[in-house]
Amino acid sequence: MRVVIALCLTLGLGGSALFGFSVFAPAACLVVLGVAYGWPRLTDSPQPRSTSIMLALFGIAGVTATWLSETSPYLEWLPTLAGVGLLWAFVQNLARGIGASHAVANVSAQVAGLVISLSAASWVAAYKLPTDNGSVLTGLIALVLALAATALPLPARFTAPLAMAVGLTGGLLGTLGSTQDDLGLLAAAVLGSIMGLLAAAVDRLLGLVADSKFQAAKLAQARGTQKARHFAVQLTLGAAPIALGGVVVYVLTRVLGAG
Repeated sequence: MRVVIALCLTLGLGGSALFGFSVFAPAACLVVLGVAYGWPRLTDSPQPRSTSIMLALFGIAGVTATWLSETSPYLEWLPTLAGVGLLWAFVQNLARGIGASHAVANVSAQVAGLVISLSAASWVAAYKLPTDNGSVLTGLIALVLALAATALPLPARFTAPLAMAVGLTGGLLGTLGSTQDDLGLLAAAVLGSIMGLLAAAVDRLLGLVADSKFQAAKLAQARGTQKARHFAVQLTLGAAPIALGGVVVYVLTRVLGAG
C-alpha cells in the first residue's frame, strides 16, 4: 500500500511540475498532510490530533514561506519554524502533566515528524531554482522506483542494495527520457543512487517502528480503528521518503551548480 501512496504523491508532484509553480506548491502540501496525519499514528503519540495539527501547520507554513521567498536559498524561514515547532512540542507535552508517561519518546517523535514535515518545503525550493526542473522529475522517478524495490517480500540485506541499483537506473532513465535535461548522466546516477539509499534507510528505520512490539500491541488493542491506523502507518511510510527526497534534490542541484 505504501508504494501506491508514494506513487500517487509522486504523480501529483511530477504532474503539477509541468503545470507551473502555483500548482506545484499545493501538491507539496499534500505530502505535508500525509506525513502530518500518519506520523503520530505510526509513533503511537498520546496526542495524535494535536500532533497532526502541529505538523500540518508548520509543514504548510514552511511550504508557504518558501513559495513567497524571492531570493535564494528560499529556505531562510525553515530554521525559525523549526525552533518554534520545537517549543510547541515541549509546551504540548508539558500540558499533559509532569508525570505523563513516555514524555521523552513523544517529544522526540514530534521533533522528528516536524523535521520530515518541513523537509517537504525543499521540493518547492528546488523547483524555484533557476533550472528547467529536470532534477525534480528525475529525483521523483528514482525515488518511487526505489520505494517499489523496498516493498518486495525479501530481507533488508537484499532490498537495500536493490533499491540503490533501481534508484540509479531510475535516475538515468529519468534524465534520458526527459526533454527538461538539466542533469548530466553522472549527476543523474548520483542522484538516483542517493534516492535509493534514502528509500532503503527510511523504509528500514520506520519499518522497525511500525513492527515494534509497542506499536503492534496498540494496533491489536484498537480493533475498531485497526484499519484506519494501518492506513495511517502505510501513509507515513509512503509520504516520509517523498518529503525527505526534496532535500536531496535541492542540495545536489545547488552543489552541481545548476542552482
